Amino acid sequence: MRLRAGSWGFQAPEDVTYYDLNYLLENGLGEKAIQNTQLYDLVRKLSRMAFPTYEDKYDKRWECFYVSVMRSRHLITVPFSILEYQKDFFVWFQQLGNLCVKHGGERAENEHGQIFRETMRFIPLIKATDGKIFEKTIPYDIRTGKVKGCYVMKRVMPRKEKKKIFEDYDEHMKEQEEMFDISLNDYLNVAAVCYRAAFKGKAGGLSPLEMYKKWADGRDGGMLSVKKGSSCKEFMKWKENGRWAGSHPFEIVFSWHEHGIHLYPPYKEEPHYSLGVTNYAYAESFVEMVKALIKNRVPFKARDLENVLNYLSGETYFEVNSSNDIFRSFTYAPSRENKKLYFGHIEWDEIKIPRWR
Repeated sequence: MRLRAGSWGFQAPEDVTYYDLNYLLENGLGEKAIQNTQLYDLVRKLSRMAFPTYEDKYDKRWECFYVSVMRSRHLITVPFSILEYQKDFFVWFQQLGNLCVKHGGERAENEHGQIFRETMRFIPLIKATDGKIFEKTIPYDIRTGKVKGCYVMKRVMPRKEKKKIFEDYDEHMKEQEEMFDISLNDYLNVAAVCYRAAFKGKAGGLSPLEMYKKWADGRDGGMLSVKKGSSCKEFMKWKENGRWAGSHPFEIVFSWHEHGIHLYPPYKEEPHYSLGVTNYAYAESFVEMVKALIKNRVPFKARDLENVLNYLSGETYFEVNSSNDIFRSFTYAPSRENKKLYFGHIEWDEIKIPRWR
């Protein structure tokens, strides 16, 4: 049920709409900084109307304020949170954008003030309904929750395949021997096993060094400057001097988002290669690399294998209407088809109500 203006005895102003809010927050493009004394005082006044949900000596946070606006002639409420840090206020609106409100600058209240005035005007209705108003006014395209990947992914790994990979990996771990000193050529050859498995025909005809230059991060920290590629002593000397710290010589698959796939060489503390993935856009490539390393009897550990297989088989939870992880998130847009396909599988987050002073 959607509420029309005037329901519950509350009339939202027609000139404060969801689209105005979207415009004031600049459509979610970064963080908008505003230095305005009256606006600062207004945000501070609002924050002091409720107890913080978190507080330490550095900052205070309020996670559950709500502004009422009109959208398509219906009253809706939009959640937002406030953080007070070093006397500045940071205001975060789900999916819409962020504000940083600072003291000083212009004294006359700007157009953003209506957001916080409308929030305060809505508080008596929240109190009168004990928050029940939110069940009818927070749209499901704004509410957050979680859903298992198997319900929203286009393709999932069969359980039988997942089980076999686990079994093969466990057997490999029992049989593999320890490895300590390796040369640059040894490292590039193992990386080439990974490249051929993940990129198949694209790696055809390329040498291990060419593959590395094609797919790796590029900041090799001097690794490719090791003069004698077949010398274990020279490679280990370069690795142990630590001057490559801050570079990414072992990110064998580069990613603009976080990190891609890493292949770490053996260390004294861990006498084997170590394969890991951060960006799950490369999850399938990572699994192909794991299978190839097992087949080629390379001593290694796959640090993220369980998490990756759970993700590919649809066992991982995706965040609903949140952009914290672009590869494990799902946007729910209300429609008859989406309600039929997804709604019953989504576990919606509990709506939080401020603890009023």
